[in-house]
Amino acid sequence: MPRVSEARARKKAAAAVASRKRPAQALVELALLLPVLLIMLLGMIDLGRGLVFGVSVQQGAREAARIGAAAALDTTVTDAVVLQRFIAASAPALVGCGPTLDSAQQCGGGTWTFSIKLTPPAGSPSYSSIAAARASASQGIAGWRLEVTSRGSVSLLGGFQTGAAGLTLGQISVQGDAVMVVL
Repeated sequence: MPRVSEARARKKAAAAVASRKRPAQALVELALLLPVLLIMLLGMIDLGRGLVFGVSVQQGAREAARIGAAAALDTTVTDAVVLQRFIAASAPALVGCGPTLDSAQQCGGGTWTFSIKLTPPAGSPSYSSIAAARASASQGIAGWRLEVTSRGSVSLLGGFQTGAAGLTLGQISVQGDAVMVVL
């Protein structure tokens, strides 16, 4: 019978040694999986950031189109007023942007281009500013179609400076577009 107890003692000793090795195994597994999990987390954060930019720019386009829809009744509504409303309503996406038409500008963590397009009920010609549409319309611009658009691209992983190392980050394309009839 003493041999059975020796065998049990050896098994217990072997189990104790094996249980001491398992915490190190868990640490190695964590070290292998942690970078993958962190990359997935950063990807989700970037996706959320892109969605925030998209929603805020779309909201800004709607607000700008609402202001622009009053252009036939209110002569103080100009391209600058419409674009300023666009920028203000698109916070935080377009922070630092200026009310300039059809030229790319660096602001809000990306490159943005704003455009306004007015089209008469007949369908042509189209005008790229409220002032040009007013000047060409002998009977006013009531009933015209106003489209306000912003196109931009936002860097992935915003805040990381990689240009010095010669690296570039991917871009998320974002667009806000709204159409209304001028009253």
